[in-house]
Amino acid sequence: MEENTNYLEYKDLKIDPVIFTQGFVPGCDMRICGGQCCNWGVYMDRDFEKVVMNYETQIKEEMDEFQPKDSSRWFEKELEPDEDFPSGYAIGTELYISSLGVTQCVFKDKRGYCSLQVTAVNNGMHKWEIKPKYCIMYPLTIVDNVLTYDSDHSDRLDYCGRSHTENFTQTVFEAMTEEIKFILGEDGYKFLLEHFNNNYKKKVQIEILK
Repeated sequence: MEENTNYLEYKDLKIDPVIFTQGFVPGCDMRICGGQCCNWGVYMDRDFEKVVMNYETQIKEEMDEFQPKDSSRWFEKELEPDEDFPSGYAIGTELYISSLGVTQCVFKDKRGYCSLQVTAVNNGMHKWEIKPKYCIMYPLTIVDNVLTYDSDHSDRLDYCGRSHTENFTQTVFEAMTEEIKFILGEDGYKFLLEHFNNNYKKKVQIEILK
C-alpha cells in the first residue's frame, strides 16, 4: 500500500481518504455477482476460529450438499503472523470446488450465501455475529493499521471491481454505512460522515455520475 500523508485518524486507526473517492456499485447483489468476492476465502484472527467452532453443528445444518462438513477441512493449518489482527496471527478459511466447478470458500454455498451468516440469522443472532471481520468489511480492509480500499481483491471482481466504473453509483464510504458502524461504532461513523460531507460529497458525486 502506498504511503499517504493525508490520513485521518480515529482513535488508534488511520483512515485512507480513498474510501471517500473510490466508486462502488449500488450495493451487494448476489443475483448479479453470486458472491464472487468470497471465492478466495478470508483471513481472520486466530482466536476467531473458536467463535466459529462453537456453532459447528448449526453451521453444518445450513451447509448444502456440496460443502465440506468435515470441520477439519474448514481452516488452514498454518498461522500467518499479522499485527492487524488482535492476537497477532491470522488463519485462513479453506477452499473447495463447488458444484459449478468454482473454487470458493468452504462457507460459501451453492446460492452464493455465507453459511456463517445464514447460521447466525437462523439462530437469532446478529447476522454478523460469527462472520469474520474482513468478510463483513469488503470492499474495505485494514492494512498496517490503515482502513483503506481493498484494491488487490477488487481487481479480480467482475461486477463491483474498480475497473467496472460503468456500474458505480456511489462511493465506497456511502455504500458501507452499516459495515462502518459495525466496525467503528456510531461515533466513528459520524466522524467520517462529517469529514465526507465537508470535503468530498458534492465533488465526488459529480465525478461518479459523469
